[in-house]
Amino acid sequence: MDVYWLGDNPMLQDLGIRRVESLDETPENCLVFIDRPQQAYAEDIASRRIYLVHNGQEPADVPEGVMGVIPGDVSVIKAMALLYTEMSESFEIGDHLIRSIGEKDRAIQEKQQQLIRDSRRHNAIIKHANDLIFILGPTGKIMFCNETFRHYLGEKENQAAGDSFIDHVLEDDHASLTQMITKGYARGVPARCEVRLHLLNGRIGIFSLLSTPLVEEGHIYALSVIGRDITDLRAMQHRLSLQANDLSRMIDGLSHELRNPLTVIGAYIRRLERDGEKKTRKWEQALSGIYSSIQRIEDMIERIERYEALVRMEHSLREVDICGFVRQTLSTVACPVPVHVSSPGKVSAFCDPEHVRVAFLRIFENAVETGTEKIHVEIACSGGYVRIGVRDYGPGVRDDMETIFAPFYSTDPMKTGLGLTEARIAMAKVGGDISVVPQLDPGARFTLSILQDRRLKARD
Repeated sequence: MDVYWLGDNPMLQDLGIRRVESLDETPENCLVFIDRPQQAYAEDIASRRIYLVHNGQEPADVPEGVMGVIPGDVSVIKAMALLYTEMSESFEIGDHLIRSIGEKDRAIQEKQQQLIRDSRRHNAIIKHANDLIFILGPTGKIMFCNETFRHYLGEKENQAAGDSFIDHVLEDDHASLTQMITKGYARGVPARCEVRLHLLNGRIGIFSLLSTPLVEEGHIYALSVIGRDITDLRAMQHRLSLQANDLSRMIDGLSHELRNPLTVIGAYIRRLERDGEKKTRKWEQALSGIYSSIQRIEDMIERIERYEALVRMEHSLREVDICGFVRQTLSTVACPVPVHVSSPGKVSAFCDPEHVRVAFLRIFENAVETGTEKIHVEIACSGGYVRIGVRDYGPGVRDDMETIFAPFYSTDPMKTGLGLTEARIAMAKVGGDISVVPQLDPGARFTLSILQDRRLKARD
């Protein structure tokens, strides 16, 4: 404790009071006992609490800074030392509490300021969002809506509150909206639906709605709903669907219309070949050229029909051992060059094996057609994907990527140029991708990237 004795009184040795030779040896804000007045001068006292210990009559020359005169009784000195120590500890505790309260007040103020800033940002985001943002009560009435909602549905400020949202929905879509609301309140999970709304400008808009339950004290009191305008998206999808159907019918009609003339041409050429009396070398060359052209057109028709079948082919998910799948697929191919397969062991992926098989076979066939002396197939895993790389040691790829995947592009004039096109569409249908390293000096590498769990992509 910060209690000192300035003097030579031996009776204080057992009280825990430290003896000093001068006030300079004591810190400020301490308790000091002296036994002679001349030991304390005003300029030395500062913030120290000094008491003069004296028996008998109080001296007349007590320094001004001395707080009092006490008798030289050990019990009195001991009591004063103990009282001073307890008061000092109380002051320290009080100071600590005051500092703690101040720190807590500052923390609370900072938290409040942060909440205010977050609230302003949140309100600004909601206010200026491009999507409809509104809150629905249990009966489907609007409890809150942002400005975008009023812009689309023609409600003035605060006028939408209390209105029934279903009044804005086409009657045919009432059941979908009701199902979404019921699911949100009954099961307490996010729900989605697609509805058509009567808009302010008189047209009908298609909106995708996503609702999220708002819970307070274990009770769902409302649904927060975000509505995105997908009218243009659905129109584009409808247009693309019509174009795809028209293109499909055109391909079917083209195949049929080409096959009939080719059959007739082939029959007449065979008759000329059979009935011709004099067959010169030029005659035979002309017939050979005609036959090869007919065969090429027939091959192209078959490849176009194969591509169309691939586009229409349904896909389903199941767990596939990719390493075993690749080796089994290679066992069905008659390859004129050595094939080396490297893999980390068993690697599984939830995917559609038929689409992956088509894509793998097409890039493998492309590798063989480069005239390579060998082919290296490498299987690896990274970033949630299984990657199947096929490297050849041919001349590499010198054209840009979009060109080599374009329909009917081929460096060989006798090829139809649909192999890589089929590979890309097959991977796109199952959520995968094809990447190319065009120049490896020598050769190139085509890599199929397959999601290890296609089901997660489907849920997203």
